[in-house]
Amino acid sequence: MKIFFSALGILFIAFILKIDLLEGTIPLAAFYKEPVVEETCVDVPDIKTITVRTIPGDNLQSLFALYPSESSMSFSERLELFYELNPHLLKQSFKPGESIQLPFSTKNAHSCTN
Repeated sequence: MKIFFSALGILFIAFILKIDLLEGTIPLAAFYKEPVVEETCVDVPDIKTITVRTIPGDNLQSLFALYPSESSMSFSERLELFYELNPHLLKQSFKPGESIQLPFSTKNAHSCTN
């Protein structure tokens, strides 16, 4: 009889330990911290443009010389912005009377996301 009650006691203690370890008296969520979401800020250029109507003989260099930029942009930066604003002119020349947009200046606007 002693052996029977000892076995029941051991099984009862094992059952309590199993329940305590699986479900726990302290929830498992207390051991895991939520990941901290950091704000990422990116400088997004705010581009000011000038709309220009072309005339015969205009080319990109003459328009850039006629309308210089306010900020100190290099030619390659300005050219890149020009083709972003006017993707239809990527592989063709200007047509007289066509309206195009020239990048005039850029300001960096902060864009923050969570």
